[in-house]
Amino acid sequence: MKGLFKRRSTWWVRFTPVPGSPQMRIALGTDNESDAIIKAREIIARAETQVREEMESCETEIAGYISSKRRDGLSESTLSSRRYILRSVANFIGAASPRHMTSAGIRKWFESRKAINPHTAVAYLYVVHLWFKWMIERGKIATDVTTSVKVPKLVMRQRRNFLTQAEARLLLDECHNEGLKFAIYCGLHAGLRKLEIIEARPGWFDMEAGLLHVQATPTFQPKDRDNRTIPLTEEFRTWLSAYGLRKPFMLEPNIVKGSYRYRYDFRKAFDSLAKRCGFDWLTFHDLRRTFASLHVSRGTSVYKVARWLGDGVDVVEQHYGHLIPQDHEINGAWETSSRHQKTAR
Repeated sequence: MKGLFKRRSTWWVRFTPVPGSPQMRIALGTDNESDAIIKAREIIARAETQVREEMESCETEIAGYISSKRRDGLSESTLSSRRYILRSVANFIGAASPRHMTSAGIRKWFESRKAINPHTAVAYLYVVHLWFKWMIERGKIATDVTTSVKVPKLVMRQRRNFLTQAEARLLLDECHNEGLKFAIYCGLHAGLRKLEIIEARPGWFDMEAGLLHVQATPTFQPKDRDNRTIPLTEEFRTWLSAYGLRKPFMLEPNIVKGSYRYRYDFRKAFDSLAKRCGFDWLTFHDLRRTFASLHVSRGTSVYKVARWLGDGVDVVEQHYGHLIPQDHEINGAWETSSRHQKTAR
């Protein structure tokens, strides 16, 4: 039998369970060749099954997918979110590998997510679909079980998307947690995204020049990989002088790694504050929208707002263009006509 050899008085077997796996050497505990062959075949069969399942485990395939998408240029925040979603569905179903994921399991997982938030459930299902599509393209699985899920037709969410200046002031005044207040200032006065705030470093803040530079760090890549600079408002700058520049992170510097996608998450504290202020509808991302809407409605150029947000001008115009103040040039065509009529009379 190939791989069978004798060392002193005991038979051993040497084999590679599956291509690409490490070679194994196992003592068979017998000096009888016939018994050794029987034992060797049993051991090899068990090892092949075990190693194949380990190599194709959900965690291994998720890691491979994430690595592939990182090479494709997806941002670390997007990759972190996808990793969390894929791990959550694998854990919910309890599948050892993607091959053990069934249509029934996926549907049960989807229904549990839908009961919490239908829009989130649909978004999560799409991420799982992309993962299965990636594995099918590489011949790792044969079918996409996510296609068995009947996706509901969702009604567009009706939600107020930003605060008035008075409401924004109330939110700041009612916040007595300095870490959370730092986050709120970053959202309302600088338009920063949640991950940007959590990953903010002291080197981003030039207090002397009054500038905030959103920059790449060893743990963070700005969206679209573009660094940007935002002027600090006088109010935020004054508050920061008392708060101080903290290392290595501006927010909760002692927390290096969280259990979720973020290093640190202030969602519960923020939701509690918003509810206390009477803003049950408010999400933290609405603070970024508030920053943009207040600026556009007061005449700040769309170009500047887009540059501060790190978004395209067309995106800002699409979402906030209706807030641009009344343009008195609308009267220009008629003013000339009126003067001409008066002269003619």
